[in-house]
Amino acid sequence: MNNPLEKLKEHVGSLPRSQKLVVDYIIGHYTEVGFMTVEQLATKVGTSTTTVMRLMANVGYSGYSDFQKNLQIVLREESAPQIRLEENLRNRTHSEGWRRHYELQLDQIQRVTELNSEENLAEAVKLITNARNRYCTSVRSGLPVAQYLTHNLNRMIGQTKLTLADSSDWADDVISFSDQDVLIAVSYSRYGSRLMDYVNHAKKKGTKIITITDKLSSPLTPYSDVMITCPADSLASHNSIVSSIFVVDYLISALSVEKSESISKRLTEVDGILKDMEYHVYKKRE
Repeated sequence: MNNPLEKLKEHVGSLPRSQKLVVDYIIGHYTEVGFMTVEQLATKVGTSTTTVMRLMANVGYSGYSDFQKNLQIVLREESAPQIRLEENLRNRTHSEGWRRHYELQLDQIQRVTELNSEENLAEAVKLITNARNRYCTSVRSGLPVAQYLTHNLNRMIGQTKLTLADSSDWADDVISFSDQDVLIAVSYSRYGSRLMDYVNHAKKKGTKIITITDKLSSPLTPYSDVMITCPADSLASHNSIVSSIFVVDYLISALSVEKSESISKRLTEVDGILKDMEYHVYKKRE
């Protein structure tokens, strides 16, 4: 497969100005274009779908979908763990690793505050608060985020369940979903196909969907009633969950303020049970 971005660059000199503008936009925003419709791309550039289709023919593609399929292969390869690790290792030394890690995570938390408005987060809290049942799901690297959120929501307000999207067990739950429930899905590049199946079936039931994902171009975007964007870059090969945990921790805190009286009562009852079990370790007096 020839890299479609390289093909655009090779042909750009012979293209009319209207098509060059499309090439400029694709190269500058290729991660988003990988999941845009031809109509959305034309609108972003300020041109017609005919111009986009003529561009694709001029650079050797049978159509926009053919170009986009090849572009998505490039995106998958770029996000592969071994590719990210090789790229990151080329740009670092051992002596600067700790400082660069700190700066990267600090930057990603800053980006979270820029990408997500307080109103957007408040809407997520509202959906969680008003839901009859809450389901959290993820796969692989996003699973600790879903686990942390599930534990705290169930502890504070109950009726919250963690479902592994890689398992088929969610099929038993989703048949009972309704518009009174909420599904919170956590997923980063390279997005799990089983998780997409789960979200798709939940959406068909009218269930509200909150997504925590790393890019605006995420395939979860079309399903989202509330989408929370959390950058997941790292200095190695993995998806970092630091910014997602930061956001989830805020949601838990905001929910505590929203339902402080009922949560306080519930936590008191839970604490009483734990004391009866002698669950916690207390320092014995000498």
